[in-house]
Amino acid sequence: MKLLALLLGPALALTLGVPLGAAAIATTVVAPAVAEQIRIDPCSAYPDQTNIDITGGEEAGVGFALPKWGSPRFQSLHSPAQTIPARIKALYVAAANRYRIPWQLLAGIGMAETRHGRNNHTSSAGAQGLMQFMRGTFAAYGVDGNHDGRRDIHNDADSIYSAANYLTRSGVTRGATGVVRALWAYNHSVSYRNDVLFYAWSYAGKAGQIVVAGDQEDCGDGLGDGNPSLPPLTSGRVAKMFAWAARQRGKPYVWGGTGPRGYDCSGFVGAAFRQIGIRMPRTAESIRLWAHKNGYRIRPSQARPGDLVFTNTWRGPNKAGHIMLVYNPATHTSWEARGAGVRIYHYTDFAGHHLYEFWRIGNLTD
Repeated sequence: MKLLALLLGPALALTLGVPLGAAAIATTVVAPAVAEQIRIDPCSAYPDQTNIDITGGEEAGVGFALPKWGSPRFQSLHSPAQTIPARIKALYVAAANRYRIPWQLLAGIGMAETRHGRNNHTSSAGAQGLMQFMRGTFAAYGVDGNHDGRRDIHNDADSIYSAANYLTRSGVTRGATGVVRALWAYNHSVSYRNDVLFYAWSYAGKAGQIVVAGDQEDCGDGLGDGNPSLPPLTSGRVAKMFAWAARQRGKPYVWGGTGPRGYDCSGFVGAAFRQIGIRMPRTAESIRLWAHKNGYRIRPSQARPGDLVFTNTWRGPNKAGHIMLVYNPATHTSWEARGAGVRIYHYTDFAGHHLYEFWRIGNLTD
């Protein structure tokens, strides 16, 4: 959703190996109205990103190519990508499927860190396990990958699943810039980042393509609970959205649908808000991040008509994959586009999910 010029920073960082803050941003001439929208909210200033089909996805607008490596490189210049033991590759693939990231990216880290466990020793800095976690980082982001009831920094499954968890929590699915930031969080080294990306693409092969199930735009860091001082949507604007939603009742769920013949989940919610002059990003996760700047989080018991509900589904446990528009909190019902098409459902169907958040959007003007 950002201008090409706004994407030049991460591109330069990848190509030249310079920190993001040092990358020059080129000047692009845009219409005054568009420039003002960029100033107010760059995430919602431009239309949908290019869609990349994701198997099993519930909405379009999700997906971007993993960025290529840049320079400088270090390890990969003298140590080519080694074959991956079958057991370790199976763990990479399983963890990648769980967190919806490319297995080749995990393999790139595993290669850079320990040669997929062949050099699995505690580092001079104290990092441990196949994916080389520091104790403090593992305590914060470690998960039980083999489901034995405990998290073990030296267990290969726990280490690999924890790396996938850490990458997604660090924003690896937020476009090329997100990949750069996540790899920097993993290891504060530009050459390390480029080595990992080189190895990842090596495992993809010459004809391979690596697609990240994520959003090209960066809609914020997702920290905090928003701005509760924002006034909520007026009842009149909520009623206008509901009147429009009622006219869409029965239309089919269509992957990538933004109307008027059919919708996917975020396409439907975005279209509903456009009826009252509010433009949102394309995907559920992008809208969730956007809400941190344009709304505030509430408890489920505080829900009122017009609020949004986000839950994780196909994008893994740390990302919103589905979005709902609260209709009647007394009956826990919501307007949604999902399997049976556009109609009223129960948002409590997702109450047991890892991510289950309620957000109130401010009474914004476009």
